[in-house]
Amino acid sequence: MKLTNKIRTLLLAGVTAMVVASCDSDMEPVYVLPSDDISLGGASGDIILSADNPQALAMTLYWSGDGQLALTDTLLQAPVNAAEETIQLSKDDQFSSTIDISVEKGVRSRQFLCEELNSLLGRLGYTAEEKAPLYIRIRSVLAANIEPAYSTVIKVMVQSYRIHLTLGTVLDKDWNETSMKLASPEENGIYRGFMGVNGWTNWWFREANNIVWGNVGVAGMTFHASSADDHWNFWFPDPAGCYFTTLNTVEGWWSGLHIDNLTVAGDINGEMTYSIKSNQWTLPIKMSAAATVSITIKGNGCLYNRETTDMGPAVMQSVAFGGDAAHLTFGESGAAITVDLPAGETTLVLDLSNPLEWTVGPGEAAPEPEVEPLLYFSGVVDWNGFDDYISLYDEGNLCYGGAHWINSEWGYRAYPQPDWSTAYKGGDGSTGLSGTLVLAESSNDGNIPAPEEGLYVMDFNMKSLTYLLTKINTVTFTGLNDDWTEHTMVQSSDNPEVFTAEFVKEKETPWGVKVLINNDWSLFFGGGDGKLKLGHSDATTGFDGDNALTIGETYILTVDFGKQTYSYSLK
Repeated sequence: MKLTNKIRTLLLAGVTAMVVASCDSDMEPVYVLPSDDISLGGASGDIILSADNPQALAMTLYWSGDGQLALTDTLLQAPVNAAEETIQLSKDDQFSSTIDISVEKGVRSRQFLCEELNSLLGRLGYTAEEKAPLYIRIRSVLAANIEPAYSTVIKVMVQSYRIHLTLGTVLDKDWNETSMKLASPEENGIYRGFMGVNGWTNWWFREANNIVWGNVGVAGMTFHASSADDHWNFWFPDPAGCYFTTLNTVEGWWSGLHIDNLTVAGDINGEMTYSIKSNQWTLPIKMSAAATVSITIKGNGCLYNRETTDMGPAVMQSVAFGGDAAHLTFGESGAAITVDLPAGETTLVLDLSNPLEWTVGPGEAAPEPEVEPLLYFSGVVDWNGFDDYISLYDEGNLCYGGAHWINSEWGYRAYPQPDWSTAYKGGDGSTGLSGTLVLAESSNDGNIPAPEEGLYVMDFNMKSLTYLLTKINTVTFTGLNDDWTEHTMVQSSDNPEVFTAEFVKEKETPWGVKVLINNDWSLFFGGGDGKLKLGHSDATTGFDGDNALTIGETYILTVDFGKQTYSYSLK
């Protein structure tokens, strides 16, 4: 690259710069020397993408250069891999509009799979099934006050395939797929569907071309949508339940219509009940004989959108269904629906789980909700979400256990789900070490009392609504190498919830490994598959994993109470 601007700064190792003395100083200024041009290679010929092989390798790029500064004063050591490098893709050779892909410092190559490259071409506006040129270059930046350098340009002919943008997937806050989807039957970029969510649920939306949507990342613009890299996740307002959700990717907005209630009238009558987990409304009914009935399904809703914000007040409106039982329509006004019902006791099920086909008919009531695997906390150290949790260890009695470092000034709360709407506080007479739990009625309705600062085993029984905390003074392990003496574990100086111990693998461990608390054999952690679980009886098994290790080698056993994990690593 050709650097024409001399930088009158003394460059130190790292990224720090110190201004050189004035012109009258005897110190010699240090200049950045021009380095070699960056050459780019790899991609060549025609690249024809196919939907049949989404994980096939489509394109490889590699480029020269070491990202290192060269200085006029050879006695000074310049930073290594100082350059920030970006792959730029463009439809035109002027790079008037680009997609920029960052690469880690020191990396000099990048591979693209078919599915990824096809998605990038879609974002650039390429027409599917048509061959067109793609221009590629590397952008290299040494510092904010130095003009970027660019590599040689590669031109390749590419042909993308069409992705049907009919269905998109709702992702949770961590980009994990959920069972919920939104649909755009006309493939016009406007997605709709019913979603069952808790209050303040965070979510993202991913189209079939892998473009992920969130809000615009600006405070106060909850219902504005964006697919830019600096976007935030979406979140619903406080009311939990059923939302008719619209995401308009063309105009960049979304809305949530909370369905407050639904009533069946006509040949049968009743108030329907909603299940978040199954995304169904149900009504138990009893027919004296099989019959074809005519019903209406109507209710009320609250619309949240760009005008109302997530705090409301929401816009009240009527909601209703129409169409036929196998292909329902939804809007503010509906029509009579004909349904065939069998004789005897059954359940009328309004199924909204498939955004392409809403149905109503006889069926079975939604199954009992599964027991939640985690119990969440906020306020144990701070109130920034639900990062602290303990795990279910006794499903029959709804017992959860784990251990956390507690440093709380005002106490904390327990949550059955990572959702602010349902929280448990301490009951009358509760202390920092034991007590009862009751539902909190509001955000300022009290907390669970906090003990003095320290690391505690936390044992919560959500069936009897009681809790017990035990301060951790010592941590030992036993059972490894079939050795049932206790071995001390050392607490990390960086994270008080992490403990380690060194050992030599000598022989098989037939009964697993247990981590004892305070040298108490009735208070310990077992588990399996890398997950810790609080032991609740002497029969609780110890955790596994060390039998795969090499005999004679030295290993480190690491236990993380906060994340409730254990692992082995070679020393």
